[in-house]
Amino acid sequence: MFIKFLKKLIGLIVLLIMAVSIFIHIKLPSYTKTIESEIAELNKQLSMLSNQKKYETLIKQSVYSDAEILKTDLLPPIEEEKKSLVEQNKNLLKENRLLSGHLNILSTKVIFDTKSNRLKLVKNGKVSSDIAVSKKFVTAFSKSEINRKTLKILAKEKNPAPIKPKWMYEDITKEIPAENTAERIMVGALGNYAVYFTDYLIVHDFTKNIQQHDTINHVCIQLNLKDMKKLYNSVFIGNKLYVE
Repeated sequence: MFIKFLKKLIGLIVLLIMAVSIFIHIKLPSYTKTIESEIAELNKQLSMLSNQKKYETLIKQSVYSDAEILKTDLLPPIEEEKKSLVEQNKNLLKENRLLSGHLNILSTKVIFDTKSNRLKLVKNGKVSSDIAVSKKFVTAFSKSEINRKTLKILAKEKNPAPIKPKWMYEDITKEIPAENTAERIMVGALGNYAVYFTDYLIVHDFTKNIQQHDTINHVCIQLNLKDMKKLYNSVFIGNKLYVE
């Protein structure tokens, strides 16, 4: 009886082992494939992460390298070119101011209208000042030896101080003072402003020092101080005066 039971038990154990073996044989490959697939996927993701990390590192290195290239190779020439352009711009502005000054000089002229007793300052083709001249100066000018219709400015002087001529010392027995001494300088003889033209024409403001003024060999046109200052500040050496 016991032996039959033992045989049945052994048979059941054998059947159970066989069943487990069959189950493992059928199901285990499937599980194994799933695990292998998951492992492969994980490896793939790890590889992608690793590649991404390498890519980011390369990008950073590239950016740093580009920055270094810009800093060491490209920026210095750009800075030099910038300095050169700034300097060129300064020179162009300077030349432009000089050119404007030359054009201003070339476009300036003075017209002495002896018929209407006017002295006109013309700039860029327009009359900028129309100054009345006393008739006695116009008459004296017309009677002088100046017969040219065009005169030119030779010089202009603020606070002119002409030198007293030697002939004023003819009746004095003592030695004639040197030209650069105070005794020879005639302060105020030509007023505060003077513009000197060819043929000994001098345009200046009114002076009270008539005695010394009359010793100066010249033909003059005298203006009030305001008009003379404006004329003095508006004309240039080389400008012409046209007599009409």
